[in-house]
Amino acid sequence: MSISCSAVRVDDVAQSVMSLLSELEQPVIVVDRSTGQEAAISHEEIARADGYLPVIVVAAEALWFDLTGTGFGLDVRENPEATLGYTLNSIRAGSWSVVMLCIIDLFEALALKGETLCLNDLVELWGNARSRLQTVPVVLQEAS
Repeated sequence: MSISCSAVRVDDVAQSVMSLLSELEQPVIVVDRSTGQEAAISHEEIARADGYLPVIVVAAEALWFDLTGTGFGLDVRENPEATLGYTLNSIRAGSWSVVMLCIIDLFEALALKGETLCLNDLVELWGNARSRLQTVPVVLQEAS
């Protein structure tokens, strides 16, 4: 029998991401690299656990890992029905404030690049984090 325990509620992070995006007041886009076409992404889609939130949280974890060598204990699973093919199921370690500070840092870095927040800029962080987190045992940040 498995007991699921989450130090940080995914719904709390999702609502906080929605609030953060509302405060930033910048449109969010993705660019189709093959055609160059831009597509606007709604704040709701970004904050969904089966939308863009897995990419955001994994990129935030990569920042935290680079600073501390610890992770958030993410449970991100493949889901063919999800927007990007992944769903964020749980954040088992860390604290809401650490997760959100890292997400704020990500969004501020994206905001400095122009008038829109381009999620394509997270692709490199996402790829690097997935490969690093799969090969390096990550000591979980304890909840406080």
